Amino acid sequence: MVRLDSISKSFGGKPVVENVSLEIEAGERFTLLGRSGCGKTTLLRMIAGFETPDSGTIAIAGQDVGSLPVEQRPVGLIFQNYALFPHMSVYDNIAVGPRIRKHPEIDIAKNIDELLEITHLQALRDAHPGQISGGEAQRVALARAVINRPKILLLDEPLSALDLSLRQHLREELVEMQKMLGITFLFVTHDQEEAMGLATRMGIMDNGCLQQVGTPAELYEKPQTAFIAEFLGEVNRLTGNVEQRTGNQVTVSLGPAGNIQCVAEISERKNQTCYVRPEKLFFDPDRPQTEPTNSLQGTLRAIHFFGSHTRYQVQLADGQSLTISSQQRKTRSPQYSIGDTVQVLFAVADVFTTRRGANQRDAGLNE
Repeated sequence: MVRLDSISKSFGGKPVVENVSLEIEAGERFTLLGRSGCGKTTLLRMIAGFETPDSGTIAIAGQDVGSLPVEQRPVGLIFQNYALFPHMSVYDNIAVGPRIRKHPEIDIAKNIDELLEITHLQALRDAHPGQISGGEAQRVALARAVINRPKILLLDEPLSALDLSLRQHLREELVEMQKMLGITFLFVTHDQEEAMGLATRMGIMDNGCLQQVGTPAELYEKPQTAFIAEFLGEVNRLTGNVEQRTGNQVTVSLGPAGNIQCVAEISERKNQTCYVRPEKLFFDPDRPQTEPTNSLQGTLRAIHFFGSHTRYQVQLADGQSLTISSQQRKTRSPQYSIGDTVQVLFAVADVFTTRRGANQRDAGLNE
């Protein structure tokens, strides 16, 4: 559907997007996630036609669109502020595009009626933007963007202008509407939760480079770089000396804290950093173990209750610390007090390592 080949862009001699290659399939909800200034919005603007790449090609549905102006590209756009016309009704806002293209009014009315039903805006047909909520304005912007049936819809931070309480609900609405419309969606956001909640696949950008592409679960569970591991959520980092290596099975010594096992790429490293998410750790030594499990002893230093979960801070004998996030369950976990000696367990399969100097080029091309 959308293919980017070796796209680069600089402003004032400063690289903003560097050699990005990516494929987005038809019907996907693809999210570009990254911090402010990482190049994700510039990449979106190049796909839309507002910016021209310094090098590389952009193809949509097999057509090179590099020479096409914005209005001739098969894309729809939703910006952060929605850009609705305040003097027009909801109906007339949605009708702007097809009227510019001089479509027959009878066809426009039919298409708008269908979209008003999909977006649950029938009752607001004659309302003006000043009379509707932020969530309703977003749905109007969506209907206006897709009425001409674009090949892909580009959404730049579509939820950032909304109250936090609305975002989760509207994320779910966007997913359902995308499924009904069948149009490929490309989201740009800096919000990790939003990205993972919306995407069927996502790409992480940093410093103008595409770092990794995969499903939200793949990127969260098996990140290729330390940056991605830490950017997508809290993670424990344990560093020690490699004691034994058998194929890709590695035993890492944490000194007086004990040993852990992990799977790592074959290398000649003498030390190894391992990562494990806080929710993968648990205390219960009596729980039946159905898979290889690491066990470390430490001292409980802090307990923080957050309603749905409790966070524990454990200091290991070598000075490193672990954060454990334990969900509240009907069957309560053993009770501990600060200063207690505790045994922390986690499956070997839940430990991951990252590649130093991972290749950031061509990360998005299908294998």
